[in-house]
Amino acid sequence: MPFYLITKTMYSNMTSRSAHMLSLFLVIFLVLISITPPLQSPDEYDHVKRAYALGEGNIFFKPLGNQSSGAMIDDGLIKYINLYEPLGLDPERKVNAKDLKTARELRWEETKSFSATPATAFYFPLIYAPQAFALKLGKLTGLSINQSYFLTRFVTSATALIIIGIAFTITAPSPVALALLAMPMSVYQFSSASLDGIATALSVLVISIFLKLFRDPPNTNKKLFWLALASFGLLASSRLQLLPLFLLFFVLFIRDKNKVQFTGALIAVGLVCTWILVAGKYTIDHRVPSAISSGQVALAYAQNPLSLFQVIWNTLTDEPTLRGYFSSFLGMLGWLTAPFPGRTYIYLTIAILAVVSVSVSVKHIKANWQVLVLFLFIALLSVLLILFAMLTTWTPYPSDKIIGVQGRYFLVPVILTSYALFPPITQLSHHRSLSAHVLVLGFALYSLFMTINLLLSRYYIAIS
Repeated sequence: MPFYLITKTMYSNMTSRSAHMLSLFLVIFLVLISITPPLQSPDEYDHVKRAYALGEGNIFFKPLGNQSSGAMIDDGLIKYINLYEPLGLDPERKVNAKDLKTARELRWEETKSFSATPATAFYFPLIYAPQAFALKLGKLTGLSINQSYFLTRFVTSATALIIIGIAFTITAPSPVALALLAMPMSVYQFSSASLDGIATALSVLVISIFLKLFRDPPNTNKKLFWLALASFGLLASSRLQLLPLFLLFFVLFIRDKNKVQFTGALIAVGLVCTWILVAGKYTIDHRVPSAISSGQVALAYAQNPLSLFQVIWNTLTDEPTLRGYFSSFLGMLGWLTAPFPGRTYIYLTIAILAVVSVSVSVKHIKANWQVLVLFLFIALLSVLLILFAMLTTWTPYPSDKIIGVQGRYFLVPVILTSYALFPPITQLSHHRSLSAHVLVLGFALYSLFMTINLLLSRYYIAIS
């Protein structure tokens, strides 16, 4: 009943076209959930283990012996993960009937074993509540592990969709933001059980609430402020690169002079920083051999800013690296083992540029230049934090270039920029609004078609 009421209220506050667009996203998610084999998003099994551990009341992941940080995981779930891990890592491997049968027969077991999970050990786990709830529900109701996993996928996607729907009722998105959410990489991550979908949805919610609060009279909609602050806390404690979103609350304080709200924002940042320090104490990651710790690497670059600038410059001027960012931003599926044909990236880019062309408004930019400057600054800080985080945690020291960065990491900074540069779809003229809807709809359908085609060839069709 609560789900029905929230959904009904959300749709009643939308324009009919926006509601139809959200319904299209739901169809896309359901299709991709159905055809994508389990655990085929990067590090997805680590996200699932983090969610399972949260459902068992485990907050901190600690190392065991010489292993990286992890937790005690149900042996049946470990078997399920081990069954699908080779599929993700080997681009030539296909789904077969034997593995499907084995997966369906796996049940939850009463025994647990330690499993290293360093990729998600640093994240505050509360953001995994939807996944944890679904896994726990599946276990308590006697579902198999396979059924529990697909339930988790659906609950995760539905939660992200509801959050985005609420965000759209607060501030209508620009056509460009809709196109970014409809990219193959975006919808693929939304349809997985990993963290990306919910993190992106919460980011859109924080942006939408800020824009409404900034445009409304001061000290109104206090409930929305606290909702945005709670969302920010979940985001920043699991996506450190989004910590600069704190500047949104600082700007509201400069305008509203509301000390209670700003104190709350400072407490939220303090809690995030405390979590980072505490989690850093427990997190051990042996995936990248290094003679010094991440903290020591960070200190070394802090003491020599010129070397930091040089490695960032080398990275951002390296053509193969930039091509990798570009392709993995638009869509590189599976465990980055399923790229699209080169021409597909060209068509996707042209389609997004077409949406941009019908959305651009000089009048909007002039009227909202303050928001534009703020959002661009936050986006720049977020990108720098992404690069710095991968430099200190995933790149051997010393190094000429930063490794480990994926294009999808830049989705939220780009969405943030799109909200600043382009007007909401509801503010476009009737002709431009209709053109934008047609273009976004066409882009979404093309994105879905190419994604399905790629998934079928990657996981099911053997090409001799």
